[in-house]
Amino acid sequence: MKTSRNALLLLSSQFISDIGNWIDRIALLTLVYNTSKSTVKMSILSIIMLIPAVLFSVPFGRIIDISNKKRILLFGDFLRAILVFLIPFSVKYIFLLVFIISALTALYENTRSSLIPEIFKREELRQINSLSSSLSSLMMIIGPTIGGVLTASFNLKYCFYIDSFSFLISTMLISQISYCKSKNVEVANTTLRYKEFINFLNRNLIIKNVIAINCLTNLFAGILNGLLIVYVINYLHSNSKGYGLILTSKGIAMVITSFCLYKSFKDVRNEIIFLIGLIGLGISIMLFSLNSIFMVALFLHFINGIFNSLNAISRTTLIQQNCEKIFLGRCFSLNSMLSNIFSIVSLLIGGILSKFLSVRIVFLSCGFFITVTGILYLFKFLKVGFLGNSHSPS
Repeated sequence: MKTSRNALLLLSSQFISDIGNWIDRIALLTLVYNTSKSTVKMSILSIIMLIPAVLFSVPFGRIIDISNKKRILLFGDFLRAILVFLIPFSVKYIFLLVFIISALTALYENTRSSLIPEIFKREELRQINSLSSSLSSLMMIIGPTIGGVLTASFNLKYCFYIDSFSFLISTMLISQISYCKSKNVEVANTTLRYKEFINFLNRNLIIKNVIAINCLTNLFAGILNGLLIVYVINYLHSNSKGYGLILTSKGIAMVITSFCLYKSFKDVRNEIIFLIGLIGLGISIMLFSLNSIFMVALFLHFINGIFNSLNAISRTTLIQQNCEKIFLGRCFSLNSMLSNIFSIVSLLIGGILSKFLSVRIVFLSCGFFITVTGILYLFKFLKVGFLGNSHSPS
């Protein structure tokens, strides 16, 4: 009963705050553009949202591991509620406020991922991660619409007030979660240095490989995010509406897959799902790059969403299942930092490559490298016994 209640509270808080986040995100972009009319400042805003996860991952990881995770979530929600509420009154300091809010969000998300293994049983992790992913994917579909309608219909300040209120509701929901940090874990965390975590990571081959694969995936797939709209316009002969439909098809696939994953693949090892998702992701990108028919592109991006969801959910579950609780915060913070670094590098590489190669060739190459990465790691996992006959709890 306690587990079900915790799941309902945690997922409800995520859903409420995600709605507010989308409203806030679109309101922020609109506010910055309306006040500056500068595309440079729009780019700066996007970079500022990413930088905190890179800069503060090491101290954040230690903070998460030595602190009461529930208190961090409560602190993060409450402080973000105040800061978001202040945005309409402090437009000249908007970049500073966004930087602080983004830092708190990075701390919050990694804390949340680290808390899940402490309040749910090992065999429940895939189910919780699947439901969490389905909510995130659902908000990818309806969030921009809600945010767009509200920012177009009301004064922007009310959008920030709504987001602030959503954080307060999330705070109340989180406060009801049953959680007690183990004293043994707490004492161990305060005496462990980052060096011990690195030694643990070097010994734990599954987590080390999962993080390495995630970095490579972000390096190749990140290039495509900035070039997708270019491909839609130049090769599928569509427009921004078509681009939106392409993204929506992927979002729908991720929602469906997330809801079905823990039921349909409950007896399949997470390592297998992870690699199937990676290889399928690469193949679907290659097929997408060879196609010029819009309806076929919709279908292929839907398939891409299925494999993307399989890979993402199993990746989180593998880290949670194989990481010692005293290192969860550091592990998720490190993964977040490296993911953001490789995503930023990827965007820069994509911009350079598109000057010398056609977007189609860039897409095809990235899909090929992702597929090869998946196949190589499949053989590596087989060699070291990660895909053996022993049953992996779902």
